[in-house]
Amino acid sequence: MILQEYLAALPMGDLKSIAYTLGVQPGMISRARLIREITDQTFQPGFIDQIVDDLTEEAREVLLAVLSAGASGRVYDTRKPENSGLTEQLHGLLARGLVIGRRPAYRTVDFVVPEDIRDMLIRNFTDRLAGVFSTEAAGSKDDESRDLTAVRNVFALVNGLRHNPARLTDRGLPYKRAFDAMVERQETATNGMPDSAEDITEQMRFVMEYAQWRGLTREEDGRLRAGFDFESWMELPTSEKLADLLCFWHARERARSPAVTALPGILQLCVGLAQVDLDQIMRCALNCSSPDVRTDSISEQERAEILAALRELEWIGLLRKYDGKNGSVGGLVITPAGRHVFGGQDWPDEQAWSAQFIVQPTFEIIAPRDLNLTIREKLELFADLEKVDLTLTYSVTRNTIYRAANSDMSGEQVIGFLEEHSDKDVPQNVAYSIQSWGDAYGQVYFMDAFLLRTASAEIASHIKAHGELAPYIKGEVAPDALIVERKRYRELMDLLQKQGYMPKSGIVGSTGAASVSNSGQRVRSVEGNGPRAGQRDRIGPPVTGEQRTPPSSEQKPVLGFGDCLPGFQLHGGSGGADLNAPHIEQAANMQYLSPGQTEELLEIAVKNNHRAVIEYYLGNRSRSFLHRIKPIRIERTRGTPFVESHRMPEGDVHAFKIANIRAIRIVYENEEGDD
Repeated sequence: MILQEYLAALPMGDLKSIAYTLGVQPGMISRARLIREITDQTFQPGFIDQIVDDLTEEAREVLLAVLSAGASGRVYDTRKPENSGLTEQLHGLLARGLVIGRRPAYRTVDFVVPEDIRDMLIRNFTDRLAGVFSTEAAGSKDDESRDLTAVRNVFALVNGLRHNPARLTDRGLPYKRAFDAMVERQETATNGMPDSAEDITEQMRFVMEYAQWRGLTREEDGRLRAGFDFESWMELPTSEKLADLLCFWHARERARSPAVTALPGILQLCVGLAQVDLDQIMRCALNCSSPDVRTDSISEQERAEILAALRELEWIGLLRKYDGKNGSVGGLVITPAGRHVFGGQDWPDEQAWSAQFIVQPTFEIIAPRDLNLTIREKLELFADLEKVDLTLTYSVTRNTIYRAANSDMSGEQVIGFLEEHSDKDVPQNVAYSIQSWGDAYGQVYFMDAFLLRTASAEIASHIKAHGELAPYIKGEVAPDALIVERKRYRELMDLLQKQGYMPKSGIVGSTGAASVSNSGQRVRSVEGNGPRAGQRDRIGPPVTGEQRTPPSSEQKPVLGFGDCLPGFQLHGGSGGADLNAPHIEQAANMQYLSPGQTEELLEIAVKNNHRAVIEYYLGNRSRSFLHRIKPIRIERTRGTPFVESHRMPEGDVHAFKIANIRAIRIVYENEEGDD
């Protein structure tokens, strides 16, 4: 939501408060003009920077925390008395139009930065934090080969399941042999050094969970197979694959600490920096996760959680982690892909992939790890992946060429593909063998023979010589047994009947294979249990739009200051322009207020031992009655607030639902005689 849309949804009193804070003199102008004046003032060159400079350090930290939360927003519980300082800072940010209050769910308020102000604030905080975040760390000779590891591993997992589905145990887990085969296809080397067994397992779990979440794998007949969405996933540009992986990462990390969920927003501030200090990133993430965090040291648990999250972002290909110099913690570099995802910078993703490999006379193919996935998909039709290291090693055999031929890829097509993408000439012995194996394919084949039997060879010869019937005859196994196409036998039956041959309507000797009912309708058993084309229902939980796309701000209603910060006036405002709470002033008549304002008055009554007169709706809101009460306390544990009160003059305790209080008036001490 942009600032102008947010202002249009605010009450007039809040608009005047923002105008007063920003130095706009509202006077008696209209609402539309007031919104235009505030917007024009906000987007004057350098005005946002001036506002941020004028904020206190505490307010800037809260603003950074909200900014790092991105479009999902930062949730703060402003109802707790101990958060009065945070409430004060949030009110100041609301009054300056830097943040928006929204309600994604009942009694939950989150705060987010307007979309058109976000980029200006990111630039401001990037410049402000550059001196703290920037660092120099030891680089690596194998930097770029680490990028996009997760994308390649997802392909390796699912494409491997295409050719060799993995057997599953009763608990739905792959058997050890099947799991080891899947692991062997994964990239398990970083900077030339093998990863630990624990790290390999974590990478495998991350890839498998994403593939299941995205619908790239499915369970069928006790095996884990490639899913029906794999082809559409392959067609996505690399940038969209990365965004999809990051969306899954967000959904997966919600269960972790708030510091982890703040990481992408903080990394967005580092897009323009060459290298950033890992320790400062951790501290900033912790400070953004809670307004009360002021730590000089990071606990081991917090460090482990943040490092695990950064490692996953490194697998995706959005950053690289380096060891520090002289025993320092280390640093991070945002990759070109990460700058595109986090900061929207241009990134020609097709340049991130290689298109060439080398064919060896030993029938091995040496390919780079960043081989284009479309090329790699076709390569794996006729070659087996033997080894994954700093390069990929494939082998071509008679069996792999046979597999390719079964997928309608001839030997000539295999050779043509190798010549197109081989960095050197294809060795003659390799080309000759592939051509020979390809030519041998199909010289022996099975045929689905559907026989037309005749009582004599003479009848069969007449049928073969008939002008209309002859095209249906594909061969013969005996003088009185002719081969016809199974799918066209009904047409042939009708023609035979027209020509006076009077064929039998049933099929002789078709027990268990195919049969024809009395009405002539053919019934066949379907081979296999897999879904047919056009009936590919995904197995497992469906992937909904909510899982991959964060909820849009338009789905969350905008709240005014009073609803964003309930009870803020009870703790004192932030200036003369904010002391406009007429419902808190002494009133001679009943006040018709919102539930939030009614709750504020009842809190005052509880605190000061006042009595109140309320007009209370019945359950169906068809009638209302007046009650004189003495509030005892506000009860909020039932999901909706109630006020527990003594009813006067009866004295019994009764719970009134605050949302059903139509009107209220506080009875102050000087009115006791009138009560």
